Amino acid sequence: MFEGCAYYVYAIARRKPGGGAGAEPLPGVDPRYPVREVTYGDVLALVSDVSLVEYDLESLRVRFQDAHWLELLARGHQRVIEELNKSYTLLPLKLCTLYTDEANLHKALEANSVWVGSALDQVEGAQEWGVKAFCDREALARWATQEQPQLRQLASTVSAASPGARYMLEKRLQRAAQQAADDLRRREIEVIGRHLAAEARAAQVSPIQPQQAHGHAEEMVLNGAYLVAEADLASFRSALNELVETYCPHGFSFELTGPWPAYSFSMPRNEESA
Repeated sequence: MFEGCAYYVYAIARRKPGGGAGAEPLPGVDPRYPVREVTYGDVLALVSDVSLVEYDLESLRVRFQDAHWLELLARGHQRVIEELNKSYTLLPLKLCTLYTDEANLHKALEANSVWVGSALDQVEGAQEWGVKAFCDREALARWATQEQPQLRQLASTVSAASPGARYMLEKRLQRAAQQAADDLRRREIEVIGRHLAAEARAAQVSPIQPQQAHGHAEEMVLNGAYLVAEADLASFRSALNELVETYCPHGFSFELTGPWPAYSFSMPRNEESA
C-alpha cells in the first residue's frame, strides 16, 4: 500500500481451481494501481490502492454528486469484478468499499468470518441469474374474467343489457375484473417465483422497478435474482421456458439476464468501512 492511499475492496474470494492472479496485472478503478490479494486465513480480499486525496470522505461527498465521475467509477468497478470472476469464487462488495489500512480490513473479515465462509460455500460453482416478469393488465383482466364464472356471467349480462343499463354494468364489470386480475396476478407471481426458486440454490426478490427504469410498456410484476449452480442451469432454463409457454398467452412476458457474479447473495453483515 502506498502512503496516502486506502484499500478499495472489490470482493471477498477464494481461488477457483487453477485460478488466481494472471500474468498481466489487472488495473483497478484507478489504473495506476493494480488489483492484488490480501490474505486472511483461507479467504482473500481483492483490493487495489486509491489515493486518499481523491477518496477521503469529504472528497467522496462531492464526487458522488458528479454523475459522470460516478458512472466511470461504476464501469471500472464492474470491469474489475467481471475479470476477477473468471479466476475466483466471489462475494462482490458494494461500490466504493474502502478501508484505511490492512488491520481494519482484517478486523472486518474476522468479524464476518463465519458468514463469509458459509456464503462462499453457497456461491461456489454457481452464478446469479435475473428474471424479470412483466404483465399486460388488460390481457390479465381478460384471463381473470375467463377464469371466474361470476365474471363470465356478468359479461353475458352486459352483452344482453339495454343501452341504458349497459353503462353501469360495464363499470361494475371493469371494477370486478380489475380486482380479480390483481388477485390472480399476486397468486400467479407466487407460483412463478416458487417454480424458479425450486431450480436454484437461493432466490431473492428485489423491489419492482418503475417503467422509466425497466423501459417496458407492460407493468413489472417480478424482479427476481436466482443463484443457480452451473450443473443446474439447463433445468433452470427449462423451468423458465415452461413458464413462458404457460403464461405468455395470458399477457405475461419474461426477461432473463446474466450470468452475473453473485451480487444479490454477497453482502457481508456488519462491515466496518473506514
